[in-house]
Amino acid sequence: MQLTADEEEQERLNGELLASITSVDAQIARRVLRKHKGDMEKAADALLTGDRGTEVQWETQRRNTPEPGAAMYMDGLNTDTRVVPSIPTTSKSVIDLTTDDDDMTRAIQMSIESSQPQFGPSERAPHPEWQMVRSNDPVGVSATQEDHTLNEAIQASLKDFKEEVDISPLKDSIREGGRPIALRSDTPTLAYAALVLQALYFVPQVRLTVSNLRLPAVDKRAPLGDPNRAMWNLIELFTNMDLAQLAAIIDTNVIPSLEIPHLSSMDRLPEESTLVVKGIASLIEDHVQAQAGEEEVVDRLFSFKHGVIGIKKGMEPRHKTNPESELVVPVDHNGDPQHNDLVSCLSDSLSRFNDAGSSHDVIITPSEVLTFQLRRAPVLSSSKSSPDPFVYPKTLYLDRFLFMNLALTNDKRRIEHQMLEEIQMLKAHRETLTRSENGGDALGNLRSTIYYYETVADAGDDPMRKRTLKRTADHLKDIMTMIEGKVEDIDHKVEQLQGEVARVYDCPELQKFQYDLRAVLFHTGLPGRKQIYSYVQDTDGVWWKTVDHEVTEVPEETVLSDPTGIHLGAGPYMVFYSRHMSDEHLHEPLVWPVTFSEAVEENNKRFLAIMHPELGIFSSARSSPDPASFPPHRELPIPVERKATGVSRQNSMCEPDLR
Repeated sequence: MQLTADEEEQERLNGELLASITSVDAQIARRVLRKHKGDMEKAADALLTGDRGTEVQWETQRRNTPEPGAAMYMDGLNTDTRVVPSIPTTSKSVIDLTTDDDDMTRAIQMSIESSQPQFGPSERAPHPEWQMVRSNDPVGVSATQEDHTLNEAIQASLKDFKEEVDISPLKDSIREGGRPIALRSDTPTLAYAALVLQALYFVPQVRLTVSNLRLPAVDKRAPLGDPNRAMWNLIELFTNMDLAQLAAIIDTNVIPSLEIPHLSSMDRLPEESTLVVKGIASLIEDHVQAQAGEEEVVDRLFSFKHGVIGIKKGMEPRHKTNPESELVVPVDHNGDPQHNDLVSCLSDSLSRFNDAGSSHDVIITPSEVLTFQLRRAPVLSSSKSSPDPFVYPKTLYLDRFLFMNLALTNDKRRIEHQMLEEIQMLKAHRETLTRSENGGDALGNLRSTIYYYETVADAGDDPMRKRTLKRTADHLKDIMTMIEGKVEDIDHKVEQLQGEVARVYDCPELQKFQYDLRAVLFHTGLPGRKQIYSYVQDTDGVWWKTVDHEVTEVPEETVLSDPTGIHLGAGPYMVFYSRHMSDEHLHEPLVWPVTFSEAVEENNKRFLAIMHPELGIFSSARSSPDPASFPPHRELPIPVERKATGVSRQNSMCEPDLR
């Protein structure tokens, strides 16, 4: 039939409309439209039931739905209009809607491949400014709230980056209870080291060890970085962090005496923080060893001994390398949801398996303190989907990584591996039931088809067509019910197996070496000292967040699930654990050198007298001793312009008495 130009244009427009509705090529839509003599309703009906107009003719059957007892030749769920016998051929493209479960499964498989449009009421709220996107607008560009917040954070960080040392009035000039002192460096590039020092102070074993050390003898000609001078400064600093009433201490000498490097780049934050931990750990352990008796066996505070054990099939385990000592454990992670927690990353990195056997990096002699350096790969994807925060547990059991438990751990690991494989198989089966090959929602397509047969398709005055539409819709609903039942059963099995995986290592033999989380260091991913902060826990179990000079109490949930920095490849970069201690042991008072504790007591009285002169604290105190009896570093200077800030500069205060 020859069409006029106007008819050709109208057919083209109608064909494009049908193509957009039914998700088919425009040429196919026009072919089916022509087949049904331009009837839009019949053409849509035919396209949705699979007709592709392969036989272009104006004479065709009146109905495009199968008669009762007939099957449909389908391409996925896209059928043509030919009626075939109820016993189908062996072709993979045939679905018999009257057969048993096996045939139903094949029907489901083919429905997954469907590209049918979604019919039915939309669940999306109507947009008040619904309109077509202009073709010259960049795709996906919009001023979201997230972008606005990120821009504000960048602006704030850049402003902070340009600042020198900022000594702002503190909200709380006098600290109370277990509230930490905000330790700050007067040099911005050493601010990260102050956070490390604060975190180490809040590890109970570190604090206790330092308090028990005897003050070393310091040669007055010794340089600032001399180990004895550095140890002296560290003990005095810890004494002040325990006993001082100041809200913040600005350090000028302690960190330099420890010869801590200046931070060269925020990208180097985990590595350079590790150098700080190693330097302080070695300093403390060297002094502990030097002050121990000749026959005394000293427990290692930070350093643990580890080695690589090889296991070949049918052979006994053997050492592949000589044991070595280490102070910090590096942990790499990339945001993979399957391996985005501390324990999984450790297990994956420390154990390697192949056809010949396995190799395991195991701990031979554990330490009291465990420090983990976390290194996160930058987020390269431009997807708006948010990566998951890295997870670290409140309590960590080290037993599964110990050499003595290698055989038991490997048995548990095999059980875990089998369950994980079963979970993957179940998830893959679920995907075949619910997703199409191109990632489409097969269940959604099936729901749309049911909606079409129940609501859209018009039976007119034809009773047989009405019965056929109802029978087809009911049969599709049976398929839907069957699919949903299988999916529900799979989800239940997966949930059950995941619970078993989580408990596979929960046995008394692997829960003897308990370590508790003590401190976490965070980075937002932006430049500036206010973009790094710490979480530390006091002896009462309260968590505190320190950002620059501000200290606030936070719930434990915040510490364990802080998502800061994940979009910028940052987040937590160092976590500190130590062996579990009883509450009684945690609350034992520390005994600091008298020369420091008395000086802190005097400085507290002077500070409180300045802050609250109406209390008469200093006038009621014992008479001031002879100034000559106190070395210069005992005085805690409080400049007049900072009397109300609760900030102290710890410079000469940390100089040892060299008289």
